[in-house]
Amino acid sequence: MGSMSKLAFLCSLLVARASPLAEEIDVAALDDECAEGSCALGLLQKDPTEERRNWIGLIEGNGCPSGGRISCEKIGNMRHFKFPAGVFTLHRQVTVPANTIIEGVSNPNDAGDKTKKPDYAGQTVFEATVGVSDHNICYCQNLERSWEPLSPRNPYHCQDLTNRQVRRLRPGFLMYSNTKVKNIAYQGKDTLRPSDNGALCGGGVFETPGCVHNQCLFPRLKTGDGRPVSGVRIENVRMNDYASDPNLASQLAVWVAQTTDTGTPTRDVQVKNLVAMFLHADGINFHGFVQDAMVDDLGEARPAYIQNTGDDIYAVWGSHFDTRNIVFQNSVGVDAGRARQNHYGSCVAVYGAKEATFRDLTCYAPPQNTHDCYDSKNNGETCNGCLGIIKESFSADYRGSVFTFSNCKFYNLKRYEQNGRQIYDLSNPQPTGRPLVCNKEWHQGGLTVNIN
Repeated sequence: MGSMSKLAFLCSLLVARASPLAEEIDVAALDDECAEGSCALGLLQKDPTEERRNWIGLIEGNGCPSGGRISCEKIGNMRHFKFPAGVFTLHRQVTVPANTIIEGVSNPNDAGDKTKKPDYAGQTVFEATVGVSDHNICYCQNLERSWEPLSPRNPYHCQDLTNRQVRRLRPGFLMYSNTKVKNIAYQGKDTLRPSDNGALCGGGVFETPGCVHNQCLFPRLKTGDGRPVSGVRIENVRMNDYASDPNLASQLAVWVAQTTDTGTPTRDVQVKNLVAMFLHADGINFHGFVQDAMVDDLGEARPAYIQNTGDDIYAVWGSHFDTRNIVFQNSVGVDAGRARQNHYGSCVAVYGAKEATFRDLTCYAPPQNTHDCYDSKNNGETCNGCLGIIKESFSADYRGSVFTFSNCKFYNLKRYEQNGRQIYDLSNPQPTGRPLVCNKEWHQGGLTVNIN
């Protein structure tokens, strides 16, 4: 890991204060680190029941045991696990094998007020026990300045990242084909966005298999088998307001990763009724070759709701691929970029795609950052200068592309901070007066943007 020792790497993973339901640390429960003979104290908290210690093996195995508080029912080739109320910890990324359903005890999101914190005593909560706290940690093997070419003055952050380390850095769920997670809450433990994840490479609560580097520069680095998947469902999930520490969160909510298979898309990904109260990076990002993906509200006036991010909230990053039939609709985005002092972020962002629709989105934004936006082009438009922005970065190719923005609303944000948390007043919203869509970077023709 460059000049960083294994001990330094382990020490850079934060262990947040134990929740009232957690017991003392159980070193023997460490799995992959102990297999190397180098267990590190503090990486896994012991759960109060045997099921809560062993749930990862249950999901990642191929069995379907009927006993225990975590029940499993086999229907055809599908395994359907039902979790009771309680806190289940994870110290790494957990594989959700093909044809697996994970269901918690109930929907944690209030239909009338998405910001309303549920009674967590009656919810199924998955809580990360490790998190990133070192700004300089090796995370993706990006260039130190990703916007400049490789040179002696612009090296990679590191070049010895391993897949095992990647799993430890990204506690969450790795979704294979025909999988579903529903009716759960999740609490991340990252306190910041590391520099090496500045050009985003992942860290989602939910991810699909693919490359670790966002442009697949290091094929040996991959999550899972690295191949495209289909039939992923994420429904009725809530993120990052279980912990008492307001600084703890995940990098992003959903990350569909680019793969090395340039002929096969990851497809049929649906996200419904997702609520994220704080994220260090993006909200939802469909990256690489993706088709037939949707973010929706279940059609029951229960919009997806994401607030207080460190970057774009709803993003399509299709680069030069034939990414199409992407739909974001009936959803709310609040305060893009806040987690990084509004230095970068838009409610909607496109970094290459062939077709996408943004319908009935409601976005609340702070004033445009015109003085120190990380991307200063066009007076800092990428810092909330418009509801949606179309970027030419990362080899985006818009020849023949069509994007539709329908019935989207862009309002001024009213907010204040209390005890380290952002408090938002979304009542009586007033229009920002800023453009709905900014497209000042692509000049090669062939792009159609419909606004109605």
